[in-house]
Amino acid sequence: MPDVAAVLVNHMSADRMEAAIASIRGEFREAGISGEVIVVDCASGAEEVRALESLAPDRLLPLPDNRGYSGGVNAGLAQARSPLILIANADVELSRGCLAPLLEAASRSEVGAAAPVQYADRGQRLLLPSGFPATFRDDLAQARARPGRPGDRRRFSRWARLQWKLWQEGGDAPHLAGSILAARKEVFNRVGRFDERFPFEYEETEWERRVQRAGLTLRVVAQARAWHFRGASSGRSPQAVLRARVSRDEYRRRFYGRLGAGLLERIERKRRGTAQIWTDTVIPARPGWAAAASPNASLLPFVGADLDSDLAVSELAAILGSTFFLVVFEIASGMPEAIRSVA
Repeated sequence: MPDVAAVLVNHMSADRMEAAIASIRGEFREAGISGEVIVVDCASGAEEVRALESLAPDRLLPLPDNRGYSGGVNAGLAQARSPLILIANADVELSRGCLAPLLEAASRSEVGAAAPVQYADRGQRLLLPSGFPATFRDDLAQARARPGRPGDRRRFSRWARLQWKLWQEGGDAPHLAGSILAARKEVFNRVGRFDERFPFEYEETEWERRVQRAGLTLRVVAQARAWHFRGASSGRSPQAVLRARVSRDEYRRRFYGRLGAGLLERIERKRRGTAQIWTDTVIPARPGWAAAASPNASLLPFVGADLDSDLAVSELAAILGSTFFLVVFEIASGMPEAIRSVA
């Protein structure tokens, strides 16, 4: 029986899967462990399946219907024989030395799931958020956020300090991004698999709530590093956007009730940005400081980058698109300067 089963979910992203599989198999060799790669295809079509077959995964499961990421993971879990499970999107790659500390953390009895620190760029400068809690209180604060308001600045500061600590030192987190997760199979047996009523996004959020209710922690492993080339697996197609909206609405109805979900919807419809327009093309170097960029007016969660050297705004735009909020903050205190927007 393999030590670990890597379950990778594909939908129209076979061109990225080759690098993902190669990085995982490289880590199997690096860590000296036995592992199997299970690729689940969510109804991408015959041509896509042939491309996946050419990559020679240990097992390929072509699903006749697109059951979403949650359904793909569940199909892979049903076939996995290993005590440790690695779940990953098709657009991720593990850096050298990532797997061993990640699995060591996931093997601990108090840990329900573990995730690596993730980068959006090969240069390993643009850090992706470790995850952000989805509670009614947090979502209400997000909906009401106004750039630069004192209360929002303090809220940003608290999260920025925690997020930077997770990136640099690791530790327990309120939530983990679902693009790469390691967990014991026993945890899935205990709390259940992903809920397929969440077709795209929020599936790991709901599952992690169950993990935490079971008294287990969610852990970021700073010694484990990986890349997530966000959007490559979904392309943010109209179908993906619709599925994400369905997932978000399901999550809010379930945990916030109709009144809470309706309140958030009304506030979000009225929300207006008040940030200035950022016109500079480069953020100058400023050691001890960092840049945070997010599509949310609250700046939470954010893509982060240290300012040990100049940072081109175009690097952030390549990840977030042409419109987002941007701030420079002091790493030690987390306090931001004036918040601006890129447009």
